[in-house]
Amino acid sequence: MRILILFLAFGAVVFGHDAFAQKITEQFKKDMPEMEMLPQEEFEAMTTIYQEAYAKYPALDFSIRIPEGWKESARSQSGDITISNSVLGELKKFFGPASLSERSVLEISVEALDYAMTAEQWMVQHILASGYNLQGLEVYDEKRAEALYVYVYNSVSYVSRAVAVRNGKYVMFAEFVVPAERIAEEKSLQAQTIKTFETLNVVEEFVEEMESYQFLDIAEFKYPNSLAIKTPPIKTIDRMEVQLLRLGEVLDEYGYKQKKLEGEINIQLVSIYAAETLEEEIEKFREDLSKKGLTMGEVIETRDDFLLGEKYDFVDTKVYRATDQKSQVIDYELWLSIISMGEYYFFVSLFTPARDQDYFLWARNSETYNLVTSLIELMPEDSFGVKKQDSEDMPEDNQEE
Repeated sequence: MRILILFLAFGAVVFGHDAFAQKITEQFKKDMPEMEMLPQEEFEAMTTIYQEAYAKYPALDFSIRIPEGWKESARSQSGDITISNSVLGELKKFFGPASLSERSVLEISVEALDYAMTAEQWMVQHILASGYNLQGLEVYDEKRAEALYVYVYNSVSYVSRAVAVRNGKYVMFAEFVVPAERIAEEKSLQAQTIKTFETLNVVEEFVEEMESYQFLDIAEFKYPNSLAIKTPPIKTIDRMEVQLLRLGEVLDEYGYKQKKLEGEINIQLVSIYAAETLEEEIEKFREDLSKKGLTMGEVIETRDDFLLGEKYDFVDTKVYRATDQKSQVIDYELWLSIISMGEYYFFVSLFTPARDQDYFLWARNSETYNLVTSLIELMPEDSFGVKKQDSEDMPEDNQEE
């Protein structure tokens, strides 16, 4: 506990407070507009429960309340579904009553994920890519996020309320679209309908294929096989390190493809017996960054919600603004988690383009970092079939003379 207090004090004094504001963060920090909801009994009388199950894809089974009198599209009645990792595939689509203006529409879609991301990250990417005007965003947890936005299509303005639900390798997306001229009379029905959407089966699975790495017989972790792994030579078992690299491609001036570093996760394992104080270890970490031409700046945010559980003696995660002396025109972030488990400290860091620099790449890097860090485990003492023993407890014929 004494060392933890030193670290927290050190972070506050040396690196400053959470003062760095991100444009993307500010843009999407919009509370949902307040509105008067229909009495629950009245809402249920105006709607009926609709459920759908897919034998081959249990993660896609869902339930939602549909407004009475709405008609299902002929296409969705066919039962044919297309699942893609690049566009939303329609599962079901319902049309509201015909009127002099455009009809209201309720559509349930699915998209297969290429890599791990939160529902909030998916929703933000969807809105950014589509050019919608966000009116409100509510994040329930990492698996559910709801948004209200407006857009213009064929000279008609629409107001859409939608929810994204991550389940297994998929994102389920339910969207209730209303022509803007009728939103005053339908906004309560719209909001309450979207809130009823839910998946029927909770599916837990990795999005990408995973590989395992072991620090000898001490610790191990899993990581997506889309990352390249670099393992520096082990000079002492008291200090070990591994790097996970996200490599992209870029064309050089001659038109040849060259590898480009798009993100790096660094995991350092340090024995508590080799560490003087955690404060000195943090200083050593900063010195190592400086040798690489990197500088830690001020704190962007503190992630108190990150890495919770009994397996940790303590954990502290901060996100810093970072600079690269070789690429000063690009903004970067440095994530750093300091974890204590058993007789070891883990320094887990992420170097990534900042969220305002490239939100799509930042989202992928940060969620991969969260995933990898959460999968670090100390190995059981008898993982190789032999219980580890201190030398003083070993039989005499096995001890050195």
